[in-house]
Amino acid sequence: MPDGEARLRTALQWDPVRLGVHPAPGLDDGVDLPPTEYLLRPHDETLRGLLARSAATNRGVFVLLVGRSASGKTRAAYEAVKAVLPDWPVLYPTDADELTAADVAPRTVLWLDEAQRCLSGAVGERAARALVRLLDEVAPLAVVGTMWPEHLRRLTERTRGVEDEFAHTHALLTGRHTRIAVPDTLSVDSPEVAAAAARDPRLAAAVRAAGPGNRVLQHLTGGPELVRRWEMGPDQWFTSAEHAVLTAAAEARRLGHASAVPARLLMEAAAGFMDSTARATAGKEWFPAAIGSLTASAGGPAPLIAERHEPGVGDPDSYRPDDYLEQHIRRVRAHRTPPAEFWAAAAWARTPDDLHAFARAAEQRRRYGCAATLYDMAVRQGHGRARAEWAVLRETTDGQAAAEETAATDPGAWVALAVAREAEGDRAGTRRAYLRAAEAGDVWAWSALARICEQEGDLGSADEVAARAPAVAQSLAWRTLGRMRAADGPAAAKAFEQAVSVGDGWGHVGLAQTAERAGDLPKAVEHATRAAEAGVTEAWARLVRLQWALGDRTATVAAATGGAAAANPEGWTQLAQLRHAAGDLSGAAAAHREAAALGVGAAWRELALLAEADGDRTAAEEAAAQAVRTGDPEAWTALAEDRAERGDDTGAAHAAAEAARAGDVEAWITLARGRERAGDPEGAERAADLAADRGSPAAWAALSRMRERSGDREGSRRAVSRAAALGATDAWTALGRVREAQDDTAAAERAYIRGCEAGDTEAYAALGALYLAQGRPTEARDAYRSAVDAGLPDAWEGLLSALAAQTPRAGSAQTAERLRRTGLSL
Repeated sequence: MPDGEARLRTALQWDPVRLGVHPAPGLDDGVDLPPTEYLLRPHDETLRGLLARSAATNRGVFVLLVGRSASGKTRAAYEAVKAVLPDWPVLYPTDADELTAADVAPRTVLWLDEAQRCLSGAVGERAARALVRLLDEVAPLAVVGTMWPEHLRRLTERTRGVEDEFAHTHALLTGRHTRIAVPDTLSVDSPEVAAAAARDPRLAAAVRAAGPGNRVLQHLTGGPELVRRWEMGPDQWFTSAEHAVLTAAAEARRLGHASAVPARLLMEAAAGFMDSTARATAGKEWFPAAIGSLTASAGGPAPLIAERHEPGVGDPDSYRPDDYLEQHIRRVRAHRTPPAEFWAAAAWARTPDDLHAFARAAEQRRRYGCAATLYDMAVRQGHGRARAEWAVLRETTDGQAAAEETAATDPGAWVALAVAREAEGDRAGTRRAYLRAAEAGDVWAWSALARICEQEGDLGSADEVAARAPAVAQSLAWRTLGRMRAADGPAAAKAFEQAVSVGDGWGHVGLAQTAERAGDLPKAVEHATRAAEAGVTEAWARLVRLQWALGDRTATVAAATGGAAAANPEGWTQLAQLRHAAGDLSGAAAAHREAAALGVGAAWRELALLAEADGDRTAAEEAAAQAVRTGDPEAWTALAEDRAERGDDTGAAHAAAEAARAGDVEAWITLARGRERAGDPEGAERAADLAADRGSPAAWAALSRMRERSGDREGSRRAVSRAAALGATDAWTALGRVREAQDDTAAAERAYIRGCEAGDTEAYAALGALYLAQGRPTEARDAYRSAVDAGLPDAWEGLLSALAAQTPRAGSAQTAERLRRTGLSL
């Protein structure tokens, strides 16, 4: 934390600019001005309600505001905390290390503006683990974060076939927390905006400049003016050196550098964004001169923000671009790969995580040589995962011997090689790699090796592998074989018995499954009971189902109660479903209430639907409101969907509004679709507007596709234009796919081109596939090349196919095959 005094500051005592709120520049170039008047939008109600419930119910809450730059995320969070939790201290960890070390007391706000700074890479995984612990152990606690959508996508994406090294980060960002979409628009037609503009000339100027996209907030921060200046190009507003430094900084952030970019990296990379004349005439002091100019603020935001990451007080050592400008550069350069100088400069990345991110970015763009160098450097600096990815890359570029040399004694690298080889159908190589991983200490590899032997019909070797595995790995290997032998009851039972013999309670679960399949329910109950006694809490829900099947209702309830005592309420949910299927609706409701009392948020949703089906709207809405208090807004969404299906538009709209207030805008999207299907286009558009007001343009995009399918081309065009104006960059591409499915390839091509212009990199791949199918390999090559340069993994094979289809065919095929192994040159 910055200092002891800062630890005790409330939101009222913090300077909002220090917390990340954009200052609004004055009309006369003044910079030390109070913030503009805050104008409430729909998401503010949701945010404030969540913070208030945290304080009232003595619970922890994690709220993540997601939106594009200059959408007002940080200001919304600041104003909400100031209004709802005015006496709670606000702690602001600036990176993952500070978050991990934070001493957080109850009744505290943990401030995570630009949360990706704390949650990226290996240190971010440790911080996510600490954050989960805090939310479990400290109450009440309000964790308030902000993040761009692209950062959220990056932090939640998973690589197929690769062990999840960021499990806690993924769980935190995709689990039970509230994610609030923040729109980047502010209606200039609103009476509240007009009244505020009459009181503040800064807001009035922003309203005049907002244009049809309602970009009032952006003009308040000065972002569009910075974009205009950068778009002018080198030697216009910015010198060639300044323009190059800004571009290099944005590129570094786009390609994975989590924090501000080190000065040395910027200086080395910037040369690649300058032409030969600019490099020759820049002068010896070109870099400090550019930095000095870019970090100066003259009545507006500085294009480049200086930071210091080295210990102690001193000169800046790192820089990051203004976030609105960064977002723009990211979009317009998304389909381009940086020059060779950038990849060479990437060696100056701050951390091993940053090096690894650059290496992955290079590999995704098929710059294999750059990727190998950066993986090597990340390994030398101690990055835990880099060796595995480097080994897999070397198998592509240099063959198995080189890959195995790189894997060395790293079990994770051997597992990665095994997964890659299995995907390629190399059975012998897969076996060898899993064996080396197992011998190097990877517990899971023994199970994988046993599975492969079993798949190949070598049952003796499978048993031998399981028996040979160390004790910690034996149970998993035997359970794997038991599941694979499910069709052969005695063989499956024998494998599960082996798991039990080494103390694995889950082996009893497998024996229960085997007995149940054989129709021996009493024996299945016996094994499920032994599993539960061994601490396998999931076995209680199985006992509920088995005892129900035996007709013993007392034992069924006892099993649900036992599961609850073992902190697993799933048995009550199972019992509710069984009673519902049997037509016992009151009994199902009682079981759901038991589950709800044990913290199962989904139980309130089921209670709401049961009450709604019974005609008790008041009880349904009370249950939905209770679900929100437990952190589950989807009960209102479920009610909205149910009412929309029954034609109750008024009730559906009310439920959708409540769902949106609780943080789930999907209900408005569902309502928009339902009204469109019902022939009410005006009602559909009203619902789409309400979804957009909550930060989601998805309803407009969905309407465009529905109208296209129904033949309403004009309505479709209007809806997709609205969606794109609201920030749905993929709306044109999705519409193009609908048109292509209708065999209107000319219209599909136009839509894909519009998608490319909007910055949707998926549009380039779609365009490449369309061109290739039409026998236009040269155009397909160019489109696919842009998609590859954007880092889209599936575009690579398309590019190779386009190259192979070019004339002369033999030479083109050879070129494609060579590139498959070497990747693209710079």
